[in-house]
Amino acid sequence: MKNKLTKRVLAAAMGTLMLAGSVIPGTLTVQADEAPGVVKMTYITGGTEPEGLDRIEAALSAYAMEKINCTVELVPVAFADQATKYNMWFANGNDSDIICTVFQDYLSMINAGAFMELDDLIQEYGQDMIEKDKDKDFLSAGKYNDKLYGIPTIPAGPGNGGALYMRKDVYDQLDTSSIDADADGYLDYDDLDSLLGQIAEKCPDYTPLGVSGNRTKSNFFYVKNYDNLGVSGESCGVLVDPLNDTTVENLYATDEYKEYLDWMRKWYLDGYIYKDAATSAEGGDELFEAGRAATYIGMSTPGTRASEERILGSEVVQLDLCPTYMTTNVYTGVLFFISKNAQNPEKAMGVLNLLFTDPEFSNILANGEEGVDYTMVDKDNGVIAYNDGAIYTNMYGVWGDGSDWYITEDNGDPETVYQERKDYLADAVAHTSKAHGYKFNASELSTEQATVKSVISKYLTQLEYGTVDLDTTYPEFLDALDKAGINKIIEENQKQLDAWLAAQQ
Repeated sequence: MKNKLTKRVLAAAMGTLMLAGSVIPGTLTVQADEAPGVVKMTYITGGTEPEGLDRIEAALSAYAMEKINCTVELVPVAFADQATKYNMWFANGNDSDIICTVFQDYLSMINAGAFMELDDLIQEYGQDMIEKDKDKDFLSAGKYNDKLYGIPTIPAGPGNGGALYMRKDVYDQLDTSSIDADADGYLDYDDLDSLLGQIAEKCPDYTPLGVSGNRTKSNFFYVKNYDNLGVSGESCGVLVDPLNDTTVENLYATDEYKEYLDWMRKWYLDGYIYKDAATSAEGGDELFEAGRAATYIGMSTPGTRASEERILGSEVVQLDLCPTYMTTNVYTGVLFFISKNAQNPEKAMGVLNLLFTDPEFSNILANGEEGVDYTMVDKDNGVIAYNDGAIYTNMYGVWGDGSDWYITEDNGDPETVYQERKDYLADAVAHTSKAHGYKFNASELSTEQATVKSVISKYLTQLEYGTVDLDTTYPEFLDALDKAGINKIIEENQKQLDAWLAAQQ
């Protein structure tokens, strides 16, 4: 059966299936005298090759052979080995056609000439993706210097937003009449304070707020949305108000961030936060799922609540904290590139076109084989049930358009699930950052960035879980960031952003 990570990413709606045999101008078609091709595609693993991968490869090849006259060879690459292995390949030569990057510094790879420009190839062999882009606007996130290099994976619910997840049996014991959400239905700090205080009083067996685990990226993201400008992360500056302002700021020096730290400190001192939060290896969701925390804060992505209900075996309440935003980062965590060494770039683009627009193809990677790994319950709505004894496990949810993946019977009504995802996307598009499509290139400031990240790693966890005195530790943190060169990085980020904005006019 699927592991926990897979369960979380499987809560996706089934889009409209392509008609078998349909031809759209610009789609790769098979010529009568054409020799079959082979496309090698990297497959990201957790460290070991999944059982049944040879079988999945054969199923992909059979489908691709029928559609575009080629087979697919999957090349397993461990998540932790990506940078090392890819750099070796680029230096010494490698015949992989499609390179998948998961949370990697892909800009340095582009600058090193590792990948092909895709503008001409996608026009010739990827018109289906261009058509889909009219609604989802994902391809712009794969551009660099106005040229298309990568095809970004489309999450099940594109956008970024935060929510508080709470056990329904706990929620039912609380007096929520005093909760005064804003006009858009989002809770503020006072609302959270009231809820957590009641949990501490009425449900003493639970830690009220499940936050713990080492932090290298701020949890503030969940309560106040901002834009961290492509792959840069908070170490390089952010847009605090990305809908209205394009000023790059040091997130950690803003009044908004200091207010967040003040509340976290209060909640720690009040006993609402796990006392070992700063040193625990467990995440807040793990505390929640283990029955030790009544709530946790996480992404508001559609399907998360349903996933938690499956894990807990009981109802979960979702309380949204901020709107979902559309930023470059929504799409750039995972990208697919065609290597400069690709033996068959045309077929490679044809495979990517299938991966991103043909649910039958992408679902082989996401869910395995029908009849072996799962049984189709409702073909029209894309509802499946996993078979007992199925061995294939898709470790990372990175294949094509996540909203095209089949859903399981316990996801709820398919039409409801699908509508949730449509609404989530619409909300994200309505809150699109002014810098959507921009990616900061920090390659010339790699030393400063590494030093800043080291400072963040040293201070962030203890500050954000409220375990240290702010009067002394917070000024130390800001001073260390300043000495590490964060302002120099922000200055360069602003310069690049201003140039990018000017080019959009």
